Amino acid sequence: MRAKTDWLLTFSRLFVGVLFTISGLIKVNDIRGFAYKLEEYFEVFYKHSGIPFHEIFGPWSVALAGGIAVFETALALFLLIGYARHFTAWSLLLMIVFFTFLTGYSAITKAVSDCGCFGDVIKFTPWQSFAKDVVLLFFIGYIFLKREELRLWVPRKAAAPLAWGLAAVITGMTIYFYLYLPAIDFLPYHVGQNLKAATTPDPRTHTIAITDYVSTQSSECQIDEMSGRTLMLVAMRLEDLTEAQIERWKRLLDGLPSDVKVVGVTSSSPELRQRWPKEKGISVCFAPQDQTVLKAILRSSAGALYLEDGIIRQKWSWRQLPEGKALRK
Repeated sequence: MRAKTDWLLTFSRLFVGVLFTISGLIKVNDIRGFAYKLEEYFEVFYKHSGIPFHEIFGPWSVALAGGIAVFETALALFLLIGYARHFTAWSLLLMIVFFTFLTGYSAITKAVSDCGCFGDVIKFTPWQSFAKDVVLLFFIGYIFLKREELRLWVPRKAAAPLAWGLAAVITGMTIYFYLYLPAIDFLPYHVGQNLKAATTPDPRTHTIAITDYVSTQSSECQIDEMSGRTLMLVAMRLEDLTEAQIERWKRLLDGLPSDVKVVGVTSSSPELRQRWPKEKGISVCFAPQDQTVLKAILRSSAGALYLEDGIIRQKWSWRQLPEGKALRK
């Protein structure tokens, strides 16, 4: 006689599996953004406990973000496949208990405005995040209690190769999006965005202003209006740039059409902004910008934006930078 189907278990499995897959893939897509969120948590924990989490785990934030994103997505796929049911059920339970504690702590202390569960795609308030995790805790708890009843949804011989093959693909995607840029850009400064429109912060969407990015004390750094074609070099900190990154910039600037204006933005000190271009042989004036804004502009330590009449037409991480002649019309 065929066993009766447990519809609550089936629903729980589908609901958790699909939701964790979406959540994990969003993190995989923007691994640097997730790392920035972890760094924010480390700072908060340090302020509340006095334990230097930011010093201990800060240098490993990208590795931790990648590990969590891959693990979360892989667990979701394992659950949907029905592979390694005991390991999957235990791992999901421990993960959701940890996440529930984290979001509950954030909600009570109001220390973090958004959990970062769905990156920049969907923003939850701390209490909304906590409520979401409580609901997930119920369904995952049921999966854990019924883990012996989890059955494969694929042929037995295909389960292990499929599960580990998908995990390998997810790992490869994570590394690729870290080295280059997210496949889908959910940031305020995405391709097609009018930079003038993005200069006004929107409290509803938490958009960060790029406050008059061309205004500095040096008149040679000013651009009165973003008309025509503009190339914006972006660097988190000039002092951290490698020779490979600098060479990529030089290759881009060489052969650049004369009608393309060039400006740079960085969080480095005024003294370094004046001295660094001369030392490196790069004839670009760098304007000051906050690191938080730079992180929202480009998910890379260095790169460039190409604009036409203030509209972002292309974004590159430093590894993707083309040669200057590519911008010739």
